[in-house]
Amino acid sequence: MDEFVNRASAEFIDQVEKFSKSKLKRKAELLRIYEEVLKNKTENAFDDLIFTAKYVNGLLRIVQKESTNAEISNLNEIKKDFSDNMNKIVQQIKTIISNADEQFKLHFEEVYFELSQQSFLNLTELLSDLEWAKMYSNEIKRKHN
Repeated sequence: MDEFVNRASAEFIDQVEKFSKSKLKRKAELLRIYEEVLKNKTENAFDDLIFTAKYVNGLLRIVQKESTNAEISNLNEIKKDFSDNMNKIVQQIKTIISNADEQFKLHFEEVYFELSQQSFLNLTELLSDLEWAKMYSNEIKRKHN
């Protein structure tokens, strides 16, 4: 089982890496998350996570553009939506890795979930990788239809 999980996870992440043209920034963590998904058979939770990540990245792009675009009238709503969905992302990741070893969970707490500028940067990089996973997943679905 572990051999299958390791191979399948590595293959999936390698395909996402190729699809992104080597733009993944948090590949090791993305791999570990996907290993947990396969190990615990939580593919639906992963699908939800990558969907939310893509959505949050879209909101982040809007918030970043806002500084140069005065036409965005509902910025406070967008910021609240962004904040709510960032909390959702953290909960989704915690749920997916809940059966992982304590060391791995502690790593995520320290690197991604602390309330610091560095953790926020790390989390946005991971979200970017998760968004690539979603775009790759969408591409595979399109090819099979």
